[in-house]
Order: sequence, then C-alpha cells, then structure tokens
Amino acid sequence: MRCVLPSLALALGLAGPAFAQPYNFRPVTALINGFVGSDPGDLLSGASLVVIKNGQTIYSQSFGDYVGTQPKVSIASASKWLSALVVARLVESGRMHWTDTVADYFGSDYPNPTAEKGGITLGQLFSHTSGIGVVPATCLGVGYKNMALDACAKQILGEPLSWSPGTYFAYGGNAMQVAGAMAQRASGMTWDQLVQAELTGPLAMTRTDYGTNNNGTPFLNPIIAGGARSTSKDYSNVVRMILQKGVFQGTRYLSADTLADMQRDQTGGVPVDPDADPYPSAYGYGYGEWRHKIDCASGVAVELSSTGAFATSPWVDYKNGVAAVFLAYKQDVDPSVQDKLTQVWNAVSSVVGTTPPDCPSLLRP
Repeated sequence: MRCVLPSLALALGLAGPAFAQPYNFRPVTALINGFVGSDPGDLLSGASLVVIKNGQTIYSQSFGDYVGTQPKVSIASASKWLSALVVARLVESGRMHWTDTVADYFGSDYPNPTAEKGGITLGQLFSHTSGIGVVPATCLGVGYKNMALDACAKQILGEPLSWSPGTYFAYGGNAMQVAGAMAQRASGMTWDQLVQAELTGPLAMTRTDYGTNNNGTPFLNPIIAGGARSTSKDYSNVVRMILQKGVFQGTRYLSADTLADMQRDQTGGVPVDPDADPYPSAYGYGYGEWRHKIDCASGVAVELSSTGAFATSPWVDYKNGVAAVFLAYKQDVDPSVQDKLTQVWNAVSSVVGTTPPDCPSLLRP
C-alpha cells in the first residue's frame, strides 16, 4: 500500500486561511490510506479528498496514483448534479421551466409518439420519475458518442414507457438524455456550449467536460447523466457554491430559492423500484441529487450528494457547514467501495461536527 501522509498543516486542517480552529483529520487520512494504494487488495489506486467548511478549504489531500498528476477523470453519476445545475440556470433565466413537457419541444417528432410520453415534464426527467425505462439505450453506447444528441433522445422516446409518468421512481440515465436534448432546443446551443456557458465558465472549472474525441472536439452525444470528467479541485467549486446557497467567489450563480427547489423531494413519494435504487435509505431525490439527511421537523434536506459508480462522491452538509468531494482515480471500482465512502463521510463529520439523526418515519415507501 502506498501510504501518503499530508503535511502537518493539512493533517490538522490548517489548509488555506481558515486556521483559527484546527481539525484533526488524521483519522480520515488513515481511513483513506487503508483502501487506496498500489497493493493488489486495495480498492482504489488513487484518490483525492477536499473538505470545505464555512467557505474555506480545511483539508485537501491526494492519495496513491493521484498524487502529483491529478488527472481529469470520469465521474459517472456525479455528472447528474452538474447537469441539473446547467438546466437550473436555464430555468432560473426563464429559458426553460421544470414543468415544460416533451411535447413542448418535440411535439410528435419521434417514433411511436403518445400523449403520455408527450406529457413527461423536465422535472420528471431529472428526478427519475418520467416512466422512461432504465436499461441503457443503445445510443448511450461507446460507438454512439458522435451521433446527434437530438437523435439519441428521439430513439429513447421511441421506446415504450416502463411506467406512467410520475407514478414510479427508477434511477437511470435515459431520461436525462432527453432533458439534455430539450435544453439544446431551448437554448439553441450544443450541450458542450451550455456546459461552458452555464457551469464551467461561471464556476471556474477549467478541467471539466463531458468527453472529447482524440482531436479535442466535444462529443456530439455526451452522456448527460454520467459522462462528465472532472477534478476534485473543479468539483469543489460546485459544492462550495451550493454550501454558500448559490454564491461563488462573491457572485450570485443561482438563487437560494432555486437551489432549495432542486433539493426538495421531487419524487412525490411514489413507489420505488428496488432494483433501480442505489440509496434506499435516502429521503427522496431532488433534481440530480440525493437527499441523504433531512431536518426531521421540516423535511428540508441538510445533507445531499450525487455519488457515481466510479466512486466520485460530492456532498454538502448544511447542518455542519461542510462540503466535500472524494474523487477516485481507478475506474473499475469494486462495489464495496460504497461502504468506504460512507465511512469517509462519517469520519469527516466526526472531525468537523456531528452526523444528523435519521428520521425513520419520513423514509421513502
């Protein structure tokens, strides 16, 4: 195992200007060193963790193969939070609405149109309640990265619905592909142009994209729900903004009301597909984000995340004033790493505050 020890300042949480109150991150460092390294039994070959409290970075450390290189890596479903923010900016500016429907943008211009499909809303597409099936569509395969996003959306819409819209929660990526095509039609921009204008530019994310060809040109059909690549530094700007209720580097990125709307349970309490629900203990799902902890009295989310299959895990903890990003370098991740990520979250919480209590009576059906 390749053990990487941070400097004393980082171990105590004295990174950057926030050093009035030291934090002992040694248990967190030891935990991550326990499953990141070059030994065959290690779950990950490299990783990075950034922790922010009250707007200041209090811990930033790389491990294993991520030390020194800090490459841009695929972040899988951590992309969903980013994509939701792109669309939220369109909604806040009035160019789209969460109540917009498929029919508003496509009419019947796709195979096998039905009134039920036409009534699917943008909000349902981003909260996994659209009724669109979760088995990945053919056009989300590797060989289809340069077909038109619009054509991929039409292919997805051409398939029969698995459920009536708004009646069932099933976590998958097909629906967000349709939403991405709607965003392109609403804005007159490609998805890559939207990402630059509404996400990476305003949040100073210089090393984040949704995939490029060998010549550097962006994919024409990026995977909206899981195709982003990023770094822990870039993604930390996102969670920093969310922690600060929509403000980044002194500039308003989104209104606090827009973020609060995204963080509400947008599933309507519908039944959940147990085979398409990676976080059964969550308190519902907002737009592109899981509600892991809530205030038991109000139901307002106090801990949110959008963890991906490749073990990139951004989260925001309003109760303790903390945001963090764990980013993994190794891409063929053992499923057991999810348990390790929960341990990392709990370890960070124990260093900087407390873990919010569960609210059993408010769990999803």
